[in-house]
Amino acid sequence: MIDQTIFIVEDDPEIREIMRVYLEAHQFRVAWTDRGDDALQLVETLRPDLIILDVVLPGKDGFEVCKEVREISSAPIIFVSCQTEEHYKITGLALGGDDYITKPFSPNELIARVKANLRRPHLLSEKTEPSTLLRFGATEIDTASRTVKVQDEEIILSKKEYELLIYLAGHPGRTITREELFREVWGQEIFNDTRTIIVHISNLRKKIERDPANPKHIINVHGVGYKFIYT
Repeated sequence: MIDQTIFIVEDDPEIREIMRVYLEAHQFRVAWTDRGDDALQLVETLRPDLIILDVVLPGKDGFEVCKEVREISSAPIIFVSCQTEEHYKITGLALGGDDYITKPFSPNELIARVKANLRRPHLLSEKTEPSTLLRFGATEIDTASRTVKVQDEEIILSKKEYELLIYLAGHPGRTITREELFREVWGQEIFNDTRTIIVHISNLRKKIERDPANPKHIINVHGVGYKFIYT
């Protein structure tokens, strides 16, 4: 039995039921609400391992819910939405979402995304965390407790932001391609979504760089990817 809880925030009863049935068939515990304004309190109570979040919701939209949840939880957030325009996806990722699936979607694709987002922290901890404490500039990463502090103040990273930071910091001085990040952090072999990486890198810089517009640690390698520098 998988000891993990998935929290669904979805107001369409048919879609919600499909997700529930497939998730439970894969041995996940499932909790849900159909209102955005109930979500934060339930996240505090349930402490889910992953959240599936619609964008258009009664009471409070999914973007506002995501913003609030990121104040208290780093659980992966997968947006599931009928909004297909790119700016919706960019907004969701910029607010701390880890993934974005458009409706209609295959239930099997959803299950694959859920498992990938839950699996990455374990794999990365085995492969890339070189020590318990990593320090660069005013930032300190404690890989044992999975906490990040800037100037001794703890900051909240989403799971994907944390995984991205750990992977970059675990390979200092080496140029890491976007394809490699997509494969190792997102767990997907096919690289076809440059915006996802760009948005997550931008979010990460805003949280750890003194001047995000002129980063000293996460450096662009033009046309290729990124390089992490300890300074």
